Amino acid sequence: MTLDPARFKKPQIYYPKLFTATSVTVPHIEMTAKEAVAAGFSFRKKRHSVKITKYRGKPQMQLNIPYTIDGMPVDEICAHTFEKFPCNTVFIHGNIRKLGQLAFFECTAKTVIFEDGLTALHDEIFYYCESLEKVHLPLTLRYIGKRCFMWCKNLKYIEFPKSICNMEDLAFCRTGLEGFSVEALTPGINNAEAFRCTPLIEENQVVCAYPDSSNLTVLHVGAPFRPYSECGTPIKFKADSITFCRWSLRCFSIDLSECKKVRFYRNAIRDERERDCESVAYVVTPSLMILPESEESKQHYAFPKHVKVLNYFPNKNRAYNGPVEINYDDHDDSCVVTPVADFLPARSVTEDWDKIRITKRVKAGRNAISSYHLQEITFADFCPEDTAFSLDCFDLRKVSFNYKGRMYTKYIPPGELISSSFHRIMTFPFAPCKVPCEGGFRHTVYDRQIIDSIFQHRHISSYNNRVLAMLRDREHMRWGESHWKRNIYLKVTNRIKALIAVDVLRSDRLEHEPPVDMYLDFLKKHSRYCRQYFQKISGKYPEYLQAFETITLR
Repeated sequence: MTLDPARFKKPQIYYPKLFTATSVTVPHIEMTAKEAVAAGFSFRKKRHSVKITKYRGKPQMQLNIPYTIDGMPVDEICAHTFEKFPCNTVFIHGNIRKLGQLAFFECTAKTVIFEDGLTALHDEIFYYCESLEKVHLPLTLRYIGKRCFMWCKNLKYIEFPKSICNMEDLAFCRTGLEGFSVEALTPGINNAEAFRCTPLIEENQVVCAYPDSSNLTVLHVGAPFRPYSECGTPIKFKADSITFCRWSLRCFSIDLSECKKVRFYRNAIRDERERDCESVAYVVTPSLMILPESEESKQHYAFPKHVKVLNYFPNKNRAYNGPVEINYDDHDDSCVVTPVADFLPARSVTEDWDKIRITKRVKAGRNAISSYHLQEITFADFCPEDTAFSLDCFDLRKVSFNYKGRMYTKYIPPGELISSSFHRIMTFPFAPCKVPCEGGFRHTVYDRQIIDSIFQHRHISSYNNRVLAMLRDREHMRWGESHWKRNIYLKVTNRIKALIAVDVLRSDRLEHEPPVDMYLDFLKKHSRYCRQYFQKISGKYPEYLQAFETITLR
């Protein structure tokens, strides 16, 4: 493949500013319980502290949260406490350890000042605070959750203390953020998805996380809105070392041949298809990446299929075309997938076959398996890092994997029998999790508690079920803002429970899985109804009637 060096251009890079962080002291107001009630605070006393549950006070310029009530420290603000409250400035003292979801939803505050002490800002705390212009973050802050500042359109600049370690997706999405400052090396500025749909990302071709031109940490590589034909215009980097953060690479072609050391975060290259909301069109731009020839750059990283990588292998004539090699086994009519690295990125297995075998120990990232017609999949050694099955795996019915030297098989009810939403929930247990074990916790790859929580209720909602909330978030990431406020509500009928019960009972049981007594009791209690239903579907799904009769005869 011949390359024209003139096509590669020097990128326009945005570097954040450095700032010196200083602590801020906010007013400490001590109240009695009677004074707090008169001021409009509703609260609940815990054993050694107080949490504020609601505020019904009058509008004011400065909102001061009580430091103590009856001598007990105020350490928590519950969800929706200051929702739509009109004020100008909010002071949050250092005793506060937890802010609930949507605590300041649509609050009109222009300034929020934190005193040092808080370590985490969880999901959606300042969601839709359109008037918010300035935020002083505490120097103890380590975590910023999903959609924490989403839709804060007037927030154009923010300073991040060096204590931040993690920033979740969409943390500053749809804000007016044009720039930011960092205090020395701030490890948490490593996720481009946190700044999606902001002027910072849309108006800068390259955004770096730190102001060091010789050791680049790239937060985003892209371009302003341009025609489709120009999206792949290559750019060239030259640095001693360069690191690409999570989701930092989208539609791109880059030349890294003059960089001495190259490093990629897992999920650095986005393979998910970008959505144009107006035309509902999906585009993945073919991309080119040229890596240096040094041994240090030959990492075990699996690039998506649409990325053409050169100089990745010692043999210069061999190009890296994709994360897997595909073969076909006529003996059992299955697709054999052999990963070429130790990690499967998003949508790397999309083959349209009923049966797929993964023949190598490999870690599977989010949405790695995405095949609409897939019914059975077998892993030589199942090591997922995230939810491995995408929402497109509608027909998935059987998952086999090797766990501690033994093959286990788990069954999933077909999507057409339990609806697409329920089927998507059934794929969530196949993700890394911790389960209770002998007074502690044990790592495993299958979480039966998710299915138990669904089976035990007649109605489930994304407001009170964490799995449905995760599904809602995945739908939002997939389809955009139109799905954001949609609550997912599902009715768990006896028909669905019968299908789940049979599949749980005929699946191989892992160590430390909870008992299956409630599933067996359900089938015995509703045996007549279950037998009639399984006879009705026996023309297409005879295995359910056979399994039901075997189970009831035990």
